[in-house]
Amino acid sequence: MHSNTPELSDSELLAIAARAAKRAPKKPNDLLILTQLQLELYRELHASVGQLVRPPVPAEISPSSSARVRSAIDAILAEEKEMAVFRQMYDHLALAAGDRQVADRMLALSSGQHGPGGSFLKRMLRFAVADAYANTVQMLVVDFLRTADKQTIRAVLAQLAGMEWTLDPDDRHQRMTPPDFVVNDADAEIRRFRELGLIPGDAHPGRSLARSDEATWEVPDQHRIRTWRRRYVEAHRQNLDWARAKAEEYRWERERLAPYGHPDGLEAAVVLQLRQEADRAASARLFQIDDSLGRMALRRVMRRAEKTTTPFDPAHLPTSRGMLFLDTPLALPTGRRIVGYVWGPWSPRAEEGWCIVRPDQFLEPVDPPHDDAPWTWVTALTCDQSLLKLPFSPYETLLARPGDVLDPETRHRDPANPERYLSGSGRQGCQELMLRHVRALWELLTQHKRSTVRVLAHQVHQLKPSKRDAERRRGISDSGQVENWWVDPDAGERYQEQQPRQPREGGTGRTLAVRYWRDEHERQQCPNSHQHAALEAVKPGSCPHYEITIPEHPVGPADAPWSDRLRHARHRPSAPRRTSDT
Repeated sequence: MHSNTPELSDSELLAIAARAAKRAPKKPNDLLILTQLQLELYRELHASVGQLVRPPVPAEISPSSSARVRSAIDAILAEEKEMAVFRQMYDHLALAAGDRQVADRMLALSSGQHGPGGSFLKRMLRFAVADAYANTVQMLVVDFLRTADKQTIRAVLAQLAGMEWTLDPDDRHQRMTPPDFVVNDADAEIRRFRELGLIPGDAHPGRSLARSDEATWEVPDQHRIRTWRRRYVEAHRQNLDWARAKAEEYRWERERLAPYGHPDGLEAAVVLQLRQEADRAASARLFQIDDSLGRMALRRVMRRAEKTTTPFDPAHLPTSRGMLFLDTPLALPTGRRIVGYVWGPWSPRAEEGWCIVRPDQFLEPVDPPHDDAPWTWVTALTCDQSLLKLPFSPYETLLARPGDVLDPETRHRDPANPERYLSGSGRQGCQELMLRHVRALWELLTQHKRSTVRVLAHQVHQLKPSKRDAERRRGISDSGQVENWWVDPDAGERYQEQQPRQPREGGTGRTLAVRYWRDEHERQQCPNSHQHAALEAVKPGSCPHYEITIPEHPVGPADAPWSDRLRHARHRPSAPRRTSDT
């Protein structure tokens, strides 16, 4: 069995089919082929396979019959109508399963499916017997087409068509009559989105998403950031082109976290997610991250790559809702460039049908938080795709929960090539890397609230009252301030001046005769030192510590000469100490 078709036990499979059968039935024509081309492709495959299995079976299959099957499958793959043909086959099997004898034969056939695609065939047959909900079957087919290779798809198409013909050779249960008119799926989708309040993007004609791999990321400024935020909100609130592009992502389950189980269907689920994202961005404080701060955050991530991160604390957020842009993109190992993040509180509701795509490609329902603390939804922005008139687009969804701890990031890396991820962990590794990066930025932006060690400087760009009122008429509820943050070049000198001049108790009492620069590093800081001993005595590790970044700073008397030798000696491994024999 191929690894891309995971196996389920019979009890799990029958439980899924039983749950699917209890859902509201769809209309009979929901699984029908709706275009003449799709119907012709299905009929050709059905007829060509029928020649191979027509009784009595000859001793040798004629080459012409086998070639006709191959040609029929090639035509289906060339037109990219695999989904339509699989759905039509399922419709035929589900109708034939109304005959109890045919249903028993299907169950018997499902137990003997092995080899490439066997797990998929077993599910299709048993779902047909249970008359499973159409959406369940569609999700199964989408997952199979996305993970299986072409040869497996070819084999499964031929095998399923042969079973279908054998179970009902006279087509007594087949609806072969096409509808009187050809349904335009695009028009139906547009009509549904318009009913939900979206309008065509007249101001932004053309495709909503475009590749821009070779585009250079221009350093943003306060005016660009405000304009980008406004267009980002408009696109998510009302633009129909962007909603249709998002719907395509839903059909192939490329969204990591989305309301896949929304009771009102695909279009309502898309609009729900887009409007929530628009609300986050409309009320977000705006940040511009200078290149010096971006590099400091990345150094902090690399220093902590081999150890577990501190638990995520919502108190580390610079604001509950924010939108930041990087002067220099973060380059992921996959080549994707991240230029910013949008975040805000998020409390999923059970009736909205939120699901998360697990690493094994199965959907797992998201349970609402049991406590009152909301989660933090983070949307990473990439400049490798442009959205409408924006030089970036949403790329990935990250979820930060209070108390979350990330394991060492290096567990996803290839030991032979640390710049690449192990096979099968690329997406998960990139998600964790982005989450570590944005958490490092948050912690640096709020470090001055937890420690006297201040490493950053910032400037606030105000918006004129008249322009602020204009923004509010466009639906922007934020003040419109843009905060520009960078690493203070005098942070090291200031930190050195804050250090006590007298030797601390328990020290050696020696004073340095030279000066050198100590590298940037992290320090564990206890927020309640007067209770540290009591807390640790009751339960070791119960006293929470903050990881404070200490800037590169000079060490030694101000009037002492500089020593490069001492600075380089700190990076060399120390010689082993000699021990006496006495």
